[in-house]
Amino acid sequence: MSATRPQRSLVLRPATPFRAATAVNAAVAVVGLGAMGSRVAARLLGAGHEVTVWNRSPGKLSPLTGRGAVAAGTPAEAASRAGVLITMLSDPEALRSVTEGPDGIAAGAHPSLTVVEMSTVGRAAVAWLASALPAGIGLVDAPVLGSRAEAESGSLTIFAGGPAELVERVMPLLSVLGSAIHVGPLGSGAAAKLVANAAVFGTVAMLGETVALAQALGLPSDMIHHVLAATPLAAQAERRRAAIESGAYPPRFRLALARKDARLISEAAASAGSDLRLIAATETWLAGAEQAGFGDRDYTAMLETILRHGHGHQERPTPGLRRGRSRVPAGYDGLIIDLDGVIWLGGDPITGAAEAIAALRARGIKVLFLTNEPLRSRGTIAARLTDIGIPATATQVMTSAAAAARTVGSLPGLLTRRALVLGPPALHDEISAAGFQLLTCENACQADVVVVGGHEGFNYRELRAATVAIRNGARLFATGRDPVFPTPAGPEPATGAVVAAIEAAGGRPAVVVGKPEPIIFDIAREALAGCQRIANIGDNLTTDIVGAKRAGLDAILVLTGTTDRAELERAAIQPDMVLDSLASVPTAIMTADFVRDE
Repeated sequence: MSATRPQRSLVLRPATPFRAATAVNAAVAVVGLGAMGSRVAARLLGAGHEVTVWNRSPGKLSPLTGRGAVAAGTPAEAASRAGVLITMLSDPEALRSVTEGPDGIAAGAHPSLTVVEMSTVGRAAVAWLASALPAGIGLVDAPVLGSRAEAESGSLTIFAGGPAELVERVMPLLSVLGSAIHVGPLGSGAAAKLVANAAVFGTVAMLGETVALAQALGLPSDMIHHVLAATPLAAQAERRRAAIESGAYPPRFRLALARKDARLISEAAASAGSDLRLIAATETWLAGAEQAGFGDRDYTAMLETILRHGHGHQERPTPGLRRGRSRVPAGYDGLIIDLDGVIWLGGDPITGAAEAIAALRARGIKVLFLTNEPLRSRGTIAARLTDIGIPATATQVMTSAAAAARTVGSLPGLLTRRALVLGPPALHDEISAAGFQLLTCENACQADVVVVGGHEGFNYRELRAATVAIRNGARLFATGRDPVFPTPAGPEPATGAVVAAIEAAGGRPAVVVGKPEPIIFDIAREALAGCQRIANIGDNLTTDIVGAKRAGLDAILVLTGTTDRAELERAAIQPDMVLDSLASVPTAIMTADFVRDE
């Protein structure tokens, strides 16, 4: 170990404010005072804690300040006043908005602060939060199962993810709110919550379809419930009977939030390569109920939608496309285009790709080539494109390696700029060009960041080095999470397989930069500066289409790569346009129009 840089510990020895987290009067801040956050703050006040509160809408502060809470002017102020800060927010975008910037949580964080993230935002958002907070800040993800009544009574089920020592230290605080279960390392709480919600949503949807079937077959209401009482749906059928018969669904958990959670479940499943057809169907029922105006009712109002339309008679909603709205032209002036499966396949050019790019450029459309491949440099890829008749420069190519370098290069508050890079030479070159000193495995304990990309040389020596670096406080970044990639001889391990091993040993989830995460799409959008409307073109439902949708981009699927029409039909997240190949794109986007919400 270098004598000039002390070894850091992943779990910091807490300063006095953090030790107070286990005391009756611990200083706690709650950021986000919606239906759940306000009740969490009230429980903590009732238990004798010093509570600081912040909410975007100040009107929600007075009931709590009237009971002794202190109102903070910004999330940064809330963080500066607390030993433990709880976030309870609606979605990943809200979490990002209260964390970033001069008024955000990260700006007000101090070395003895522990952040307990209790929103339902998914593992990717938790990983992002870990990277956004200053190095050394404790973080536990602890989403809850239960609603308003459980929050008021302190009977929530809490899924806690994080280092065992850190979770143990916040357990007394969490016990005020309910029963906490340590489910694994950081990010496991978010994963467990999605699993629990998948079970809850799927059960309600199954009940609705079962009742719809019974009604279609002519069974009377009493007989339907008598039959269901003899099945695994017995408890749900009894619990929901009054609502089904009265049509009243007072909100305990708003359907709009359930729809958001269902989207997170589908995205997580797609990223993990899991084919969940029942959950996909459930998401369409929730989407249909929201479109029917039930967003502010309880999530179980999807039962009314199911029963009203009958199984199989509701048109499946396509994300980004709706009927009965205004029509707008495609009108793209920028396109993000995948390479493998779109431009070439197995290294061989796809017919019509070069001509399509030429036609798009002739119409003034800017093009950026985007790939998850970390193996080749941008210059090498640009040269290959030029060789097949698509003139390109390195600035017109973005790789996951380059995006990773851009991401870690912009991190604030690094003690040094030292990186342990585990990946191909192109990844080493990009991180070095971003101003980092590259470390050997023997000096891994000095690393501020660990950056991982798939490569054939990964071995136990590298795994051990990454583990040492991460458990000494280094942040973990990965170029992608694809577990395998196709070859003529069959699938071979990809970056995701390497990352999984490092996450398991390091005890911390990686911030994934490559597709389908929004980070790489945001970087691509910056490269197309000046473009007002951008679409993403790809062949992979999981990385290209899901990724584009998460980044707020239109998504065009071409069928020259990994996706066939049967897989497309089963997909929960649908593209805005489906074409046989890139050759069809110039004509299609100049003549197509989409039906969109106002």
